[in-house]
Order: sequence, then structure tokens, then C-alpha cells
Amino acid sequence: MIFKSLKSVNLGDEVYVVVKKLNLANKKVWLNVKQGKEEKTELHFKKSGLMLQHSKGENTRAEAVVGAYAKDDKITNKTDFKDWVIFKITLGGKDTKREIEELDKLKGKKAFMYLLVDAHSPNNLKVVYNGKNPDKEGDPDKRNTPNYWLDMDDKWFELKKGCGIEITSEILKQIFPKSKSTRRKEVADAINKYKCEFEINSLDRMAHFLGQIGTETSQLNALKESYNYSAKNIYNTFLRKVLVKHPTSSKKYTFKYHDLIEGYNATLTCEYSNPKTSSEKNYGHKRDVEDPIEVTKKNGKASWSYDEFNELYSIKDEYIKDKKLFDYVYGCRMGNGKRSTEDGSDYFGVGFIHLTGKNKYKALHDKWNELYPNDKKDFMGDDISLLKTDVDVAMKASMIIWTHVQVGTNNEADKGNNKAAIIAVTKDVNGGTNGLNHREKFTKKAYEILKKENEK
Repeated sequence: MIFKSLKSVNLGDEVYVVVKKLNLANKKVWLNVKQGKEEKTELHFKKSGLMLQHSKGENTRAEAVVGAYAKDDKITNKTDFKDWVIFKITLGGKDTKREIEELDKLKGKKAFMYLLVDAHSPNNLKVVYNGKNPDKEGDPDKRNTPNYWLDMDDKWFELKKGCGIEITSEILKQIFPKSKSTRRKEVADAINKYKCEFEINSLDRMAHFLGQIGTETSQLNALKESYNYSAKNIYNTFLRKVLVKHPTSSKKYTFKYHDLIEGYNATLTCEYSNPKTSSEKNYGHKRDVEDPIEVTKKNGKASWSYDEFNELYSIKDEYIKDKKLFDYVYGCRMGNGKRSTEDGSDYFGVGFIHLTGKNKYKALHDKWNELYPNDKKDFMGDDISLLKTDVDVAMKASMIIWTHVQVGTNNEADKGNNKAAIIAVTKDVNGGTNGLNHREKFTKKAYEILKKENEK
């Protein structure tokens, strides 16, 4: 058994605290982890220290016996530990919401901690401690409390925000039963690798993140949007749900994307060459078809079902199962040019959060290269393919989008897994509420499974 010295740890990490003791075989030793520098806010509830999880439960004081590991036959070098007391602890309680909130208030989102090791109180003995005490700057001083311990070099060790629950292939299988085993392993590894860096580190945040990427990718399986839209899918996605005010009938609506319908031909150029307002940026192609269809709106969408629509109209063949669909419906918005530029299909949905539109590709491109100047990528060109084929790159990119491009998504996730929070997160990710039922289902399922895992 080999131990590695740590200078910093995360809230929620399981760690060993190893202290050498002489002439105290089989004696009990107590351990507290306390905040070491003066801060404007205290990390823990009680002066006795940070909440700890250990073999005897959850409280601010862990207990271990000197030489206990020397009696464990599973440890091949057990005799090395006859004079050592070894604590196996998890930093923080099962519910670390308050600690996370307090860490958020501190500079660098970290607290400076020390170990208080007590061998005299539990044994009613006089004990000499051969350690150095820290002052407020982390340097030794001559105070009379000799059992303040640090990890190394007379410096405080740092406690940072934790990274939450370790995601496993088995957890992902429970949430996404139609996912493939090889993909689950790749996804779990990538999430665990980057979740701390992007602060997707609480139960709520991870549940929302999994619910969204699972929906975007059809249960983790599809890292790119499909061109394979049938006439029915086109109607239900781009016609029925996307209505605008009718230009001549004030109480009626009409379809935004009329050019999808046989017999209706829009001018396939952008309405605004230099859009400034959000309405102009999302306007799309010109809406200049003759005699636009009058549509009744019911529950936020056209009242016609696909069958009712299909009795009167039909979808143009050129859009069915063809990339021209995206060149049209994504054209002249999200930074894309008109249909003929093919920006819509060049910058269509890819990755775990289906990145859509030239503007978002540019935002990812710029932020990635700002964060990782030694690992630059061209997400406006050659490296787009990585978002479709490389799970590690695609996951890292999705977390950049989640944390830096969609600013505030973690804050929305912090509001819980209620429907209002799921709608808010969905709008951040999707721009609308497409697939809301699936997003709600997977988010709630992820929350339940992660909560059970956290309580083990």
C-alpha cells in the first residue's frame, strides 16, 4: 500500500490522512479538519471542524487506531504501518450544498485547511507532538497547540469545490438503456475528466447535464444531427411548431418556413443583410410567398395534425431527407448565410450539445483557443469533424458551451429538477423547447439514480 502526498483536495474527495506515532500502539487517535486562515465566511457549521464521512458515520471528528492497518492481511506491506495511524475519510458530509455555497464566496473558490490530530484526549495521556504550527501566513510559530498538522512543507493544504459523484458506465446504462456499452465507457471517462474544471459538480447540475446531452444525442448514440427528416418530421418540427403572425389576417398565424410547402416559393435571400436586434437576427429568409396559408394556433402550435395538413398540402421533395432542409431553416440566422451558402448544413447540430449555427461554432472556436492556447482547434473548419467522432473532444466542447457560451446554465440547474428549471436549461441548450418531454424524463431519472448513488 503506497500513499501519495496531496497539496490540494476537492470537497467530496475520499482521502487518507497518515500520521506516524511512537509508543502508542493500539491507542485511539482523533482527527478534525479545520479552516486555517481568517476568512470572511466560515466553511463549516461548528468550530469543531469540517463535516467528515468515515467508517463510523458522519460527523466532524474521525477516529482511528494506531497500527490497525498493520493487522490487515490484505495489505502486502502491512508491517510498515505498525506505528502509523491512518484515517480514511471523505471531506464533507453527504449533503455539501452549504459548503459549496461558502466556497463560492471565497477567493479562488478554495479554503485553507489544517489537520488537528489529537492523541492525548481519547487516551488521557500526555503526548509530545513533533510537528510545526502555522501562523496566519502559513509559517511556523510558537503557539501552544502543538498538534496542528499540515500536509507538507509547512504550508496550508487547500480544500476546493468538489467534483460531485463519479459517473460510471453502469450509472449511464440505468439512465440511458438504449446506449451502447463502448460509448457509455467513453462518456463516463470524459465526464469525470472534465466535470470539475467546468463546475458540473453537484447532483442538480449533473442531472441536468446528463438529461440534456442524452436527449440531444438520442441516448448518447448520435454526435451529429440527422438529415433524415421525413415529410411528417419536417411538418411537426419546422412547420407546426414555428408560426408567425399572418401578414393580412390579424387573428391568424402562418408558417414561418413556407418554402418547405409545395406550391409556395419564397425568395431565398436574407431579409436583413446586417441584422442588429434579436428579432432581426432570428428572422431568417424573406417571407414573401403569395397568399400565405392561414393557420389556427392551439396550445402554442398549429391546430392541424400532420394527417390533416397532408390532406391539403405536401412537403417539397427537395427537402425530404436532404441537407437543403437545414440550409433553408437554419439559413439567414444564427450567423448563417442564405440557403445557397450551405452554412445551415455546414454548421448544423454536432457534439453532445448539438452545436447549431455559425455564431455558436465561432464562440466555441474562440473560447477553446483562449482556454487552451497549446491545444488550439479549428472549429470553423477541419476540426468540426472531431465534434462528430472524438468523444473526449466533443465532451470537453459541450462543457465549454455549457459553462462559457451559455453563460448561466449551471445557475439555472441549481434551481432544482422541477419543470421550470428544466425548461430554463432546455432553452439555454436548445434555443427553444424541442424534445422537452424527453429532457424532463432523463433529467429526473438521472437525478433519482445519482441521488441513490450518493447515499450509498
